[in-house]
Amino acid sequence: MEKVCQVTIVHKEKVDTVKNKLIKKDLSSLIVLGKCFSNSSRIKIFYALENFKEMCVCDLAELLDASIATTSHHLRFLKKHGMAKSRQDGKVVYYSLANEDILSAIHVFL
Repeated sequence: MEKVCQVTIVHKEKVDTVKNKLIKKDLSSLIVLGKCFSNSSRIKIFYALENFKEMCVCDLAELLDASIATTSHHLRFLKKHGMAKSRQDGKVVYYSLANEDILSAIHVFL
């Protein structure tokens, strides 16, 4: 059985402190990061890019055991939300993590 308070006592100072800190926080990137981590293919992409810094779409598709189209869909999602970036070298497109903040978040998660 779950334990719950027997009385209702609000510790106003604690609640106000957290509320004031939350007002100043932009949680949108955490929400997006949560969406990225809610998909196993995207987690694998993060893991691969964390290990090798940059990988081409074909290698990532092979890693995921998925089509290039499906892998590209995941990569577009990550890029659209600022988690990944890409560069083209001839006919090959390489993806990497967008910045050090993303890398730090992935280190914590993984």
